[in-house]
Amino acid sequence: MTNLALQKLLYFAHGWFYAMYDKPLVKSKFEAWKYGPVQRVIYDQFKAFRDQPIRDVKATYIDPLTGESVYRPHNVESQHASMIELVLEQYAQYTANQLVEASHVEDGPWEYVWQQADDSIYPGMKIPDALILDHFRRITPVVTLH
Repeated sequence: MTNLALQKLLYFAHGWFYAMYDKPLVKSKFEAWKYGPVQRVIYDQFKAFRDQPIRDVKATYIDPLTGESVYRPHNVESQHASMIELVLEQYAQYTANQLVEASHVEDGPWEYVWQQADDSIYPGMKIPDALILDHFRRITPVVTLH
């Protein structure tokens, strides 16, 4: 899986989880980038892989005392894990480009933020969670991808 595909799958998992449980899957805000919604922290973790599949799945952080990159184990709540598994079952069959297209859906959160910026790229353009919640509550559970 590439970083691009990971970003889109995380976005869909976040949206569906939020719509079903009325709470966000991830705390930080998605940003509207050219190729769709992005979690900058996750992007930064895997950007070294560029457009190649991610080979290292360990989450790390920089220890402020030593400056070293340290592995950070993370326990995923069963409710979160179930949603992630469901999204993977539904979306993992699609290419990264198909997932990008699905995240750019007309009247969707990404398109709204992107159009507000006049199709220009401004670093840090946040997609409000309220837009994501509203969008995923409005659409049916099955999204058709081309």
